[in-house]
Amino acid sequence: MMDLNAIFADAVARQNQGDWPGAEALYRKIDKKQPGLAPVCWNLGVVLKAQGRWADALDAFQRTGKADPKYRGLHFNIGLCQQKLGKMEAAANSFTRAVEAEPEDPISRFNLAAACRDLERFEEAVLQVERALELKPDFLDAELLRTKLRTRMLSLWHVPMVNDAPRNDAYEAAIKAQVRPGDLVLEIGTGSGLLAMMAARAGAQVITCEAVPWIADAARRIIAQNGLSDRITVVNKLSTALQVGGDLPRPADVLLSEIIASDFLSERVIPAVIDAKARLLQPDARILPQQGGVRVALAGGALLEKHLYTGLTNGFDLGGFNRLFPRAARYDARLVQPEALSDSLDPFRFDFTADSLPMQGRVQFDLTASKAGRCAALVQWIWLDFGQGITFDNSPFRDSPASGWQPGFFLPPAPFAVEEGDPVPVAAMHDGVNVWLSLQV
Repeated sequence: MMDLNAIFADAVARQNQGDWPGAEALYRKIDKKQPGLAPVCWNLGVVLKAQGRWADALDAFQRTGKADPKYRGLHFNIGLCQQKLGKMEAAANSFTRAVEAEPEDPISRFNLAAACRDLERFEEAVLQVERALELKPDFLDAELLRTKLRTRMLSLWHVPMVNDAPRNDAYEAAIKAQVRPGDLVLEIGTGSGLLAMMAARAGAQVITCEAVPWIADAARRIIAQNGLSDRITVVNKLSTALQVGGDLPRPADVLLSEIIASDFLSERVIPAVIDAKARLLQPDARILPQQGGVRVALAGGALLEKHLYTGLTNGFDLGGFNRLFPRAARYDARLVQPEALSDSLDPFRFDFTADSLPMQGRVQFDLTASKAGRCAALVQWIWLDFGQGITFDNSPFRDSPASGWQPGFFLPPAPFAVEEGDPVPVAAMHDGVNVWLSLQV
């Protein structure tokens, strides 16, 4: 007669020695003779997991659950197998059950956070990974995951953007000049809530919309901390989904926005303003900023070249690598220190107060070199006009504090020499969302 206890002991010994195939064979022998024993199915799942056979391991752990639904570690291991098999929704559900069973286990919370990340449930993922770190402060994997989650939830440019004093001062001056007590202000793009709070401080009632849920929640908390929740309502929607009579009590008196990208257009400011003017504003609504556009100039400089091109290095010519480098790049101007080689020119300007806004445009023009040098790029930045003499631009040739807007550098095939007075032809286009600039040399 087969001694199942002896076979089980032999299998456990083989498992402890890392003999996964030998242990598996013995566990399967017992399972064939007496199917569904929880300890046998569990250990079989463990040795299959050790071999990376996730589908077979999942089957073994699920059979364990049928025999003993309260088996310790059951839902964690089922979730791990589901996670490895790409079944993220099922894995998240299993890790949730594992956390419910053992709420003080940081590993279950970490894996639940990872599954939520893969499902783009970032708020829940952060909650779980932070709880894991409370339980295990030296949990380095959790620290790494938390940093990756926060980077995905809030782009790194947000902090320098709200710390950009010239930008903030321009917006506040415009708000003080244009917003009146009792106005209803519609802001598109809440972000941190800074501009909405400026408008509320000027006496307005503010409806501000933010499409990203966790940013909207953070803004509500910031606004509450500053005592302005009674004057500001944060709506977690795109502006194109807002409705007068629902989200707004009436058409707004002022449109305030800062959904302006480093290239001016790629945050879709034009479609948003067109829609707001058509549906959400009073006919005579004030719009801040009133105008803005794209500004360009020729740029050179040794440090700029070092960031954009390679060539002779340690006795080897690496110039062929330049073919792989993008023909446009964005850098903090203080990092690359561009030098102006021409006066600036505005190929595209957009008047938000006009009856219509261009959804596309193409133009060709010359930039005249203002001094001799090596042109490494066409540099692009943005400008805003709020009316009443209040303006802002982020010129890369002026030392400035932190900014979320970075200048763009559009590259020729190689740096080229210019003499004072040389005309350099440029072609430019936009499609309402993107801007492209090209040095025609």
